Parts: sequence; structure tokens; C-alpha cells
Amino acid sequence: MIVPTFFTKGFSRTSLQKEFKLPLVLNDDKDIKLLFFGYSGCADICTPRMQDISTLYKSLNSETTKRVGLEFLDISTPDDETLPNRFANFFNEDFKGIYLDKNTLRDYTKVFSVYFSKSLMDKTEYDHTANLYLIKRSKNKKEIRYIYNSYPYNLHQIKLDIEELLHE
Repeated sequence: MIVPTFFTKGFSRTSLQKEFKLPLVLNDDKDIKLLFFGYSGCADICTPRMQDISTLYKSLNSETTKRVGLEFLDISTPDDETLPNRFANFFNEDFKGIYLDKNTLRDYTKVFSVYFSKSLMDKTEYDHTANLYLIKRSKNKKEIRYIYNSYPYNLHQIKLDIEELLHE
């Protein structure tokens, strides 16, 4: 079920309940995940967004952070499989960076409607979707519940959305 996108002063989010069965996301004890697709070393798009997500995460109380995590999924399939995790940990040691091989990356980008391609101007960079996804796990199912598709993020609204999902 997709609910219309909400727009308020430069902020938009889409509310939906889309179940998916991919293995990597929510494969730990966290009930709620923030999910971001980007690439390690992305300075213009990923770095400011990851800093803001870290600010949000630090504002959550300790009980909430036990149930909420962040996964950064690297679209670049780097040669060094540890690079995504090191990139995510730079922003917060609790964040997870996940390496995806090309086939798994294709599956994830299809489910999450993520666009990416090598930049025409600089082949070491990527043009990509910069959405933030809020995922909920319940009763052995995983659902995309919100997509935040504009920047800067409304951190207050995301925090309210997390609290709402934790109390469902």
C-alpha cells in the first residue's frame, strides 16, 4: 500500500508498507533500520547525509538505539570488501556498511528502486539515488515503511516515525 508523498518546506517522505525478502537487511537484533545506498568515499552526496543520520542516531535514547540501526549499502562493489563498513563506521561505530556483489546489488536496487550509474564527468564517481529508507521487521517479515526523498532531512520527523514504528 502506497500513501502519497508528504511535502513540507523542502521535506518529503513517502509512506508505504512494502514487504521484501532480501537476506542482508535486518539480519540482526534490530527491529528498525535506516537504509542508505551510496558509495564509500562519496563526498558530495553521501558524506553530508551520513553525518545527518549520525546526528539523528546520537539524539536517540539508549533504549531506542538498541532497537534501531543503520545499514549503508555500497553501490560501487569496491575491490576491498571492508571499505563500506569502514566508511559507515567513520560516521558512527554502530553503523554497518555492507558490501554487495553485483548480483545481490541488482536485487536490492530493484526492490528499493535505486538508480545509479558511473558519472559521465568522473569515472571514479557515481550518480545515484540518495533516498533514506526506514525499514521495520516484525513477525519474520521486513517492510519498507517510509522513504525520505529530499534533503536536508527533517530529522525531527524521522525521529517521530521511528518512535511510532517502535510502538506499533
